[in-house]
Amino acid sequence: MAQVPRAGRGAEPAAHFNHALLLRARLELDLTQEQVAASIGVDVRTYRRYESGAVNDPRLGFSVRSPSRRRILERLGAELGLAEADLLVAGAGEAPAGAAEAPSGAAEAPAGAAEAPSGAAEAQAPAIAPAAANGAAPAWRPLHAHTLQRARHFVGRGEILDRLAAWAGASPPSPRVIALLGVGGAGKTAIAERFLRGLGDAPRPGGVLVWSFYDDPRTEAFLDQAAAYFAPGPGAPGAAPPRPPAAPGEQLARLKEALGQGPPHLLVLDGLETVQAEGGAGRAHGELHDTLLRRLLCAIAAGLGGARALVTSRFELADLAAWAEGGLSTIRPESLGEGDAASLMRRWGIQSDDDALRALFESTGGHALSVAVVGSYVGAFLGGDAGRLSAARAAHLAEAERDDVLARRLSSVLSAYARALPPGERDLLARLSVFPGGAGEAALLQLVRAGGEIAGAMAGWGAAELARGLARIERLGLVFAARQGERCYSTHPFVRQHFKSLLGVPPDRIHAAGSAAPPPRLDEAPRRAPRERRAVDAYEAILTELLGAGRATEAYEIYALGLGGFAHLGLQLGDMARGARLLRAFAGGDDPRGMPASLPARVRASLAYDAGLYAGALGDLAFACACYEAHNEIAGALADSAPLATGLRTLAYTERLRGNLTEARRLLERSAEIAGSVARAADQAHAVRALALLGAVLHDLGEVDAAGERFALLRAMGDAPVARRALWEAEHAFALGRRDEAREATERNLAACRRRGWEGHVAHGHTLLGLALLDGGDGGDGDVASVEAHLVEARRWASATGEVEVALRCHELAARIALAAGRLDEGARQALEGLHVAEACGFGPFRARLAVVAARCALARGAGQAASAVALAGSAVAWAGEDAWARADALHWAGVAAAREGDVPRGRELLAEAAALRGRLRHPEAAASREALSRLGSTPESEARFR
Repeated sequence: MAQVPRAGRGAEPAAHFNHALLLRARLELDLTQEQVAASIGVDVRTYRRYESGAVNDPRLGFSVRSPSRRRILERLGAELGLAEADLLVAGAGEAPAGAAEAPSGAAEAPAGAAEAPSGAAEAQAPAIAPAAANGAAPAWRPLHAHTLQRARHFVGRGEILDRLAAWAGASPPSPRVIALLGVGGAGKTAIAERFLRGLGDAPRPGGVLVWSFYDDPRTEAFLDQAAAYFAPGPGAPGAAPPRPPAAPGEQLARLKEALGQGPPHLLVLDGLETVQAEGGAGRAHGELHDTLLRRLLCAIAAGLGGARALVTSRFELADLAAWAEGGLSTIRPESLGEGDAASLMRRWGIQSDDDALRALFESTGGHALSVAVVGSYVGAFLGGDAGRLSAARAAHLAEAERDDVLARRLSSVLSAYARALPPGERDLLARLSVFPGGAGEAALLQLVRAGGEIAGAMAGWGAAELARGLARIERLGLVFAARQGERCYSTHPFVRQHFKSLLGVPPDRIHAAGSAAPPPRLDEAPRRAPRERRAVDAYEAILTELLGAGRATEAYEIYALGLGGFAHLGLQLGDMARGARLLRAFAGGDDPRGMPASLPARVRASLAYDAGLYAGALGDLAFACACYEAHNEIAGALADSAPLATGLRTLAYTERLRGNLTEARRLLERSAEIAGSVARAADQAHAVRALALLGAVLHDLGEVDAAGERFALLRAMGDAPVARRALWEAEHAFALGRRDEAREATERNLAACRRRGWEGHVAHGHTLLGLALLDGGDGGDGDVASVEAHLVEARRWASATGEVEVALRCHELAARIALAAGRLDEGARQALEGLHVAEACGFGPFRARLAVVAARCALARGAGQAASAVALAGSAVAWAGEDAWARADALHWAGVAAAREGDVPRGRELLAEAAALRGRLRHPEAAASREALSRLGSTPESEARFR
């Protein structure tokens, strides 16, 4: 007999009979009480005592010591497809299954029964329970944003579950991240779901958030939900009004701040492979597409308060490889052993002898989902007799095992299932497979009422027939249901993929017919690009279905007109993650060269270019470069030279951010050459932009005079610098100590950009003005309040869009402000946070600049911090790479730190190199390096180098 799990220490709670579940199962099967009573061999009055709950004693619960009661339980389970563990629950059994349950979480409902996801029944309650009157810490209610698919029958895995249970209660956790890795159908999700049920739904010291990327692969939606749950707002827990949804640039910061507070928060992320790369085209196998999610998991692995994460995936977590020895642990569930597989097949109703079960086990290879599907098929359609599985079918399974270890074997079983199902249920499952996030009965009923090929064999069904069909395929383990507002049905990705291939009608037609909202109207789109998230979601859904149906031209119209392309989706809405996801859908994966061949070359080039813009804004610089290279390959074959000139220039801009300055220089010289070869005004404009960026790159390389010559040439060509061109020239002047000139030029430029609505350039200008106001960069008496006002303005854009370059500039300015004001801990925090972002995203020179500020904060804190400063400044020297200015500053502060720690010879050597390089650059702080060197004394060697 199934054991009811203990709620915790102390006496085991009394079991109760789950009468609400029995009632629901009978109604779903459209049976009368008399029919059920007759099927289990009892009179109707006895049956009614079970369905009403009268068999539950108020004090003692429900005892199954009586043989007659045990037989009734067994017969109920056999007739209605319910497991004994589902009919026996811990605690009071009066509440319907799915209501808030006892802490043990033992009140299990059958797969898909009307069970709320753990915590979902309390969706209207605050995530944080009010603190106890004695001042105890607030408790958190688990939140299941999605219901993980539950194995109808679960066997084995005890060692893994014990390990997860111990890890969940550890403080601090070690490791911080556990990854359940394995092929599809290996049982990863079932293990995670079983682990969560063991945790229960009672309030906990830390939050529990469950998210399935199978149901919703939108990483921005996950971050929204996580920020809202873990950081609901200030004030008393449960009493303060919720904070508004975080802007794209605030999501991660708000979430990390909340997770870092210390509580043992837990994130359970299922199906991570849906947001990971399969490898190639500039992405490593298993690399996360979304940089924000990547940074979150890296932060948790490195240590973020008491936070921990359990993830399931088919791919290795490539981004967390650096923590493989400590912060990350991988668990690979093995195939089921023969004993567990036989037990599972018997639970599905197979009554054959051991030899027959062994043969079935060998045909499945112990693959968990294959064993379950074979068991369900034989139990449901072959009377539980494995011997009736035809020799041909067994041979097909054996052949599949030799051909493809898992996919073909499972496909063979599913094909048999599809043939055995009644046509209506087969078409119901096929249509349900169109909706990755699941579909409710109302949406499915719309398909039925549409008739024709939309309804398929369901034509003529009513609500009762639909309910019976759903209940049947649910009992067979092909679908599962959860209550998320309306009851929603979904299925395993393997099952979904197979049955979707049986549709016989374009998926976009099914999706449109099942949607309550009308499709977007493209004739209204050009001037009415949507701003509300629900409208944008609708456009994305239709666009995705159009691509799936091979209608790339119409999908492009929705992207370019309906959503406004990067200009609206990226620059206006800041929805960079969505834009990147849409462009991956166009390419059919991670290779930007895979844009649909049916589109004109210019359109394919523009899509690859936009993919680079989204990736660059999100800080995914390596992939952005791959996108621009793909664009340039296509653009190179076009008659018009402008797209190629633009692509080369934008690629150079991105390479500059990465620190690859020599390559950036080569690309810009080629861009200027192409633009200058055609005497047209448009090409003249491209030449001007290339020359301006070339001036900035030459400046970074330390070729100061050459850079000045390029900026002077622009003016001789009649260019009035604006936007980035003016910003680069101002940065050049600022670095050379011409601060007033730089400030005045930037103020004029900022006003011009604001008039044109170029808010990204405005933000860049504010960071430059803030730096110009700081006195010499050495913590002097600059107007800190005025500088902070510029920081606030710059952060508006970073918060609205999440653009990483601007965010890094804000981190640098904030750290410099704190250093100037003597707020050294804050300065170090800002610098190190920015440093981690720059490191995760590949911004080379920013790593060096932020490490220098962190080193200066360490030195300013005094005793005991010199070693930290030495490490930071030494790293900065390496990270500076080709950037002469970043290297000069890093050398100076590395020398100061080395001398402070007592290594005077090393300090003297570094300062001598810094003084020489700063002198060559005409750096305003060259005298400071010479003075620091003189204080250390000199050697003939250092004097020679100085000269």
